[in-house]
Amino acid sequence: MKKITSQIKNKSNKKVTTKKTSSIKKDTNFNFFIKSLAPIIVIGKNYKPEFVNECFAQLFNKSKKEITKDFLFKLNFYDFANHKIQFENLPFITAFNEKKNVIDSEIKYVDEKNNETWFRVNSFIVPKNKKEHSVLTFFTDITKEADLENIFRETISNISTVLFSTSYDGSELNFISEAVRVVYGYSPNEIYQNKLKLLRSIKPNYFNNFKNFINTLKEGNESSVEYLMVDRFGKEHWVRHTGVPIFRNNKVVRIVGMIQDITEEKITQLKLERSEEKFRLLIDTADDLIFTLNGFGYFNMVNKNGANALGYTPEEMIGRHFLEFIDKDDEEKVAEAFSKILNSSGITIFEALFLDRFDKSVLFEIHAKPIILDGEVSGMLSIGRNITNRKNDEQKIKELNAKLIEANRIISIERERARNKITVLEELNKLKSEFISNVSHELRTPLASIVGFAETITSDADLPKETMNEFVNIILSEGKRLAKLINDLLDFSKLESGEDELHKEQFSFIKITEEVIQHFEKSILEKNLTLSKEFPQNDIIINADKERIKKVISNILSNAIKFTNSGGRISILIQEFGKEVEIAISDTGIGIPENQIHNIFQKFAKITRPGAQITGAGFGLVSSKQIVDLHKGFIKVRSEENKGTTFIIRLPK
Repeated sequence: MKKITSQIKNKSNKKVTTKKTSSIKKDTNFNFFIKSLAPIIVIGKNYKPEFVNECFAQLFNKSKKEITKDFLFKLNFYDFANHKIQFENLPFITAFNEKKNVIDSEIKYVDEKNNETWFRVNSFIVPKNKKEHSVLTFFTDITKEADLENIFRETISNISTVLFSTSYDGSELNFISEAVRVVYGYSPNEIYQNKLKLLRSIKPNYFNNFKNFINTLKEGNESSVEYLMVDRFGKEHWVRHTGVPIFRNNKVVRIVGMIQDITEEKITQLKLERSEEKFRLLIDTADDLIFTLNGFGYFNMVNKNGANALGYTPEEMIGRHFLEFIDKDDEEKVAEAFSKILNSSGITIFEALFLDRFDKSVLFEIHAKPIILDGEVSGMLSIGRNITNRKNDEQKIKELNAKLIEANRIISIERERARNKITVLEELNKLKSEFISNVSHELRTPLASIVGFAETITSDADLPKETMNEFVNIILSEGKRLAKLINDLLDFSKLESGEDELHKEQFSFIKITEEVIQHFEKSILEKNLTLSKEFPQNDIIINADKERIKKVISNILSNAIKFTNSGGRISILIQEFGKEVEIAISDTGIGIPENQIHNIFQKFAKITRPGAQITGAGFGLVSSKQIVDLHKGFIKVRSEENKGTTFIIRLPK
């Protein structure tokens, strides 16, 4: 190199004026400069070293003459990622090829003994003429600084949280840590080249939240946002993005912060929220009164249905004292219960009479347990069950002691049901014969009357009009009786063969019963019988064959009237049992002999009762049982001679 230009560009690209000289060797000041500073090398055409100072030669334990292009080519230089730097990518080679200054490059040199030395390399273009140039390169030993930087980089790279630094408006990315690979799947270099990769990973539903986050930072305020993003492999992550503005001269110059993967935390949070939601749903759907009180007896929480049972909303009860809702007469008893709760760690049960919004009394059975924190009672968790109806029912039970005979008779029916089911196949022929005989008798009697009176009318032309009218009425009555018997026989036959289907409809069970009773009012009055009824206040609607059910009730009530002596009593009780309805028809009649009860519902059987003249074909009860069975219900009987009979019919609604 014969001459050096008078201008060398520094790091800020400002020109530094130097003394002109025609030769490096002739300029003693410059020679002293390059001899006394860090290692220096000047390369020229074909990367051939044109000048090497003593420091540079000593660095590689070589003489100046041994520093050649081939020697430089074989040197082991590495970057911070410990990747070997190819010869053409060395700072001074890059500067020569691209004809521009390359400053502040940091590279690592590893000698034959694996000793490492870090240098900051600054390479400057030195023009020779219009076509040729050289590169002057300074090497500064920064091993200690590099060690610290390596520790810093190592620390940053092993933190799972992404650390970043951007310009104040986020348009330029200054730094992002290696953790971006774990969270987003991209390398830092990929992000440096295209920071939009981070923005595009945000799920669209959360982008407005992110924009608000950026705007808050621009205004100089710390901010944080949580959003759902998708990494480069299509996997979703929940992240918490935090930013802190950095000020200089009261202006935001940079934004630093971190991006933390909170997927597991979010999943746990969502599970907890769902659990709380399910718990709250369970409480709100419970019919019981569920509540918590603080240490002073004020409501902290109360469920919706429980509050509604008192005519309030939960919001109206929270913050008010428990005793505000208690009947004054019960306050002393409740205070004693509270005292017991404070001195116990178990469950305390007590009854409390509440007053609802309209001052109506509602009795609750309270199950309470103290809430203990740090060994002290801080509140109370309670569940209250409305037992008003139960108490009312208990009172009614006390008032129904007079009817225990009928109730006990009904209860014992189920125990005897199994004993009453016996096989009667061997008696079938006998029963059929008796049945045919009974039916024949029932047909013959009205026919005989009809024929006899009709012959009398036709044979005696002078028969008085009054007598003729009487005979005609008898013929009409016996004809109707005969027609009813035939209809009953046909209906029985259809039920027996299964030919006739049920014609179901919705109707009032109580109303149908009332209609049947009304039909028999005349018969009841004629025999001077007392009829008592116990029906629910609320109507009972069932889906059944209206006419057939009406016939069943009619058959049972007809028998009760027929076999109860004058002055006797008949009672009808209707009860509702969830999805079923039950009717019990009791009488104080002559009863059924015990040895014949098991035949009461047998086909073709006819019960004989002492002291009673039995009329009818004897299949009314059999037909009734067939109708009840077709409705998937059941019918049972309990009877004692000379005391009475009770028929129980239960049907699905």
